[in-house]
Amino acid sequence: MRLFLFLVRRKRKIPLAKIDNEDHAMKEDRVVVPQHENKGASSVPMTQVGRMHAAIGQAVAVAPGFLRGDVDADQMAKTMVHAVNNYVEQEQATGSDGAPHTAAAQALQGTLAELMACGSGYLAHRCDAACVARTMTQMVREFATHQ
Repeated sequence: MRLFLFLVRRKRKIPLAKIDNEDHAMKEDRVVVPQHENKGASSVPMTQVGRMHAAIGQAVAVAPGFLRGDVDADQMAKTMVHAVNNYVEQEQATGSDGAPHTAAAQALQGTLAELMACGSGYLAHRCDAACVARTMTQMVREFATHQ
């Protein structure tokens, strides 16, 4: 099972970017990441881009249920924020300041920022469930096949 995470960034970049090629990631960026979501699973080495995709994937995995009405907007937003916070913790564990190390990471940074901005914005009552639905609809379109 993949671990899903996010990056916190104040700058919002739209449209969302999809990067399928992780081969450009720097070798120095490899780290062993514990599987928090799947207790007992072995650690998985990931690149920064891999951790970014995992963060996006966590939200994308919950999104279909949210879009069908099986998951409420509060839970969707909490999932988005939780994934970002996990990503940040993992980046800090590698000694990284969160700056993208590759062009692929740079392209994904805006997507992660949008997930955090949308999720935290909803939780702070700055937007509504329809806004979360629009963001997650776009995320599913962009990233569901990548996961």
